[in-house]
Amino acid sequence: MPFIKLNDLEVEVPDGINVIEAARLHGIEVPYYCYHPGLSRPANCRMCLVEPHVFFPPAGAIVPDRQLATGCTTVLRTAPPDRKLDGKYDFIVRTDSPRVKKAREDILEFLLVHHPLDCSVCDQAGECDLQDFSFNHGRGTSRYVEVKNVPPKKDLGPDVLLYSTRCIVCTRCIRFCHEVSGTGELGLIHRGSHDEIDIPRAHDGTPLQLLDNKLAGNVVDICPVGALISKDFLFKSRPWFMKTVNSICPGCSVGCNITLDFKEDGVYRLKPRFHADINQHWMCDDGRLGYHYVNSEDRLQIPMKRVDGELVPTSWADALNLIVEKFSGVDAESKVVVGSAQGTNEENYVLQKLGREVLKTDRFGLFGREPGEEHKFPQFAIEADKNPNTRGARDMLGLGNGSVLEDEALWEGLSNAEAVYLVNGAPERPLDETSQKALESVDFLVVQDIFESDVAKLADVVLPGVTFAEKDGTFTNSSGWVQRIHKSVDPPGEARTDWEIIQQVAKRLGGDIDYHFAGEIAMDIAENVPGYQDATHQKIGDSGVKLQDDN
Repeated sequence: MPFIKLNDLEVEVPDGINVIEAARLHGIEVPYYCYHPGLSRPANCRMCLVEPHVFFPPAGAIVPDRQLATGCTTVLRTAPPDRKLDGKYDFIVRTDSPRVKKAREDILEFLLVHHPLDCSVCDQAGECDLQDFSFNHGRGTSRYVEVKNVPPKKDLGPDVLLYSTRCIVCTRCIRFCHEVSGTGELGLIHRGSHDEIDIPRAHDGTPLQLLDNKLAGNVVDICPVGALISKDFLFKSRPWFMKTVNSICPGCSVGCNITLDFKEDGVYRLKPRFHADINQHWMCDDGRLGYHYVNSEDRLQIPMKRVDGELVPTSWADALNLIVEKFSGVDAESKVVVGSAQGTNEENYVLQKLGREVLKTDRFGLFGREPGEEHKFPQFAIEADKNPNTRGARDMLGLGNGSVLEDEALWEGLSNAEAVYLVNGAPERPLDETSQKALESVDFLVVQDIFESDVAKLADVVLPGVTFAEKDGTFTNSSGWVQRIHKSVDPPGEARTDWEIIQQVAKRLGGDIDYHFAGEIAMDIAENVPGYQDATHQKIGDSGVKLQDDN
C-alpha cells in the first residue's frame, strides 16, 4: 500500500486509488464535477486540482510541482525505493494550499458565468454540488456583468428533462450513455462557451434517437447540478422535507440497492445505492418508477369475504374465524399453501411453518409476477424474473422436502385442492385461462394481497397485506445475496404486515408460532435454513451477505 503525506496526515492508502478517493477516506473534501467513480475520467472540469510535491535536485528539497494536477486522474501507487520522497513517502500532495484554493475559486467563477441564480425553483436545491462547492470553495460573488447565454430547455425522453441553462458541461451524462448503457444518445453541440448537451438530430431537425433506454434515469442521478431532471419527481418535494431509508428494489431478481425517500403521505422517490457486486451505481427505470402502486388509492385496506357471490368488507375477527372454520374441515392432503416471490424471506418462512406445523400439509406453491424481458447493457443487466425474492421464497417454502410447485405444476396442483392459502402481493399480475380455471375450482380460497387483483377477485376471503415499503425483512437475489428492506411508510387502513397475518391465522388454528419482530424470524432462519447461517439482520446490515453455499 502506498504511504503518502496528504496535507499534514501521514497515511497508507489502497494501491491504485486516486487522490479524490484517498482524501475522502480520511475526511478531506476534494470538490469535483466531471469525475464519477463509475465512469471514465476526462478531467475537464478542473475543480479537483491538487498540489503534488516533487524532489528538486538543485535545492535538494521537496517542493510543490510547477503545475497543479487533477485529483481524479492522479493515481497513487507504491514508488521504487530510489523514488521515495524524503526517503519514505510514495507521494506528497496538498489539497488545501493557497494555489489550490485560488484555482478552485477561479474555476467556479467561470462555471457560474452563465449559470442562472434560480436555486429557489431548482429541483436540485438542497442536494446540489454546485451550491455546496460555491459556498465552501467559491468567491461568493460574480464579476460577470455581460448578457448570459440562455440555451433552451429540452425534453430528452419519457422521464428526463434538460434545463440547459444550468448545465456546466461536465459530460457525465454523455459518458454514461456510451460506457454504461452503451446507447450513446447524448453528445455535445456548438463550441466554447456555447456548448450544449443534446441528442443528435437529422437534417430535418428530428431526433435520431430519444433518451428512452431502460437506464436513462441514471443520468439524473449523476448530474451534479440541476440540469437533468426527472419528470416523475419534478416539483414534488424539497429534499429536506423527506426522510430516507436504505432498501432493495422489488422490480426484478437483480436486487438493486436503493435509497427510498418518503414522507408521511407516501413514497416520493427511489434512487440507486452503490453495491460493488450487484448494481454498482445504477438501477433501471422500471424499478425506479415502479413504486407508484405503494401510494395507490386502490390499495386493500380492510378484510373482505364472499357473500352471495360478491366480496364485501368484514372485520379481521370475522375473516380469521371463517378461515379457521373452513380449513379445519379439510384433510391435510387437500390443502395447498402458496407463497409469494414478492414476499420477504421472513414471511415465506412463517408461511411454511403454518403449512407444515399447523395445516400439516407438504404441498407448497410459489406465485409472483410473470417473467418479462431480459436486457443486457455493457455494465448492467435487467433480469427476466420480475420478482425480488424468487430464490429466497423457494429456499423458505422448500425447507424439508424441497418441493415447491411453480408455473404449470402450480395450477395443476391447485385444480385438485379443496382449501388454498395464497399470498400474492404482485402488482398487476394477470391470470390466463389455465390459472383462472385452477383458482375457480378451489372450494375455499384465501388470498393475502395488496390490491383487489385478478387473484383476489376469485377469493372467498381477502386479507390486506403490505408492500416492500411498509415492512422490514430480507430478499435473496438471483446471485445469492441476502439483503435488507426497511419500513418507511405506514400501511393504509387496517392492512397488516404479512408475517403477522400468517402468524395470527396459525394461532387461531392452534399453532405455536410466536414471533415479535422480523429480526427474530431471521435468527430462526439462520438456524434452520441451509446457507443462511450468516443471514441475521445484524450481520446483513446495509451491504447484505452472500449465501454460504454460493461463496
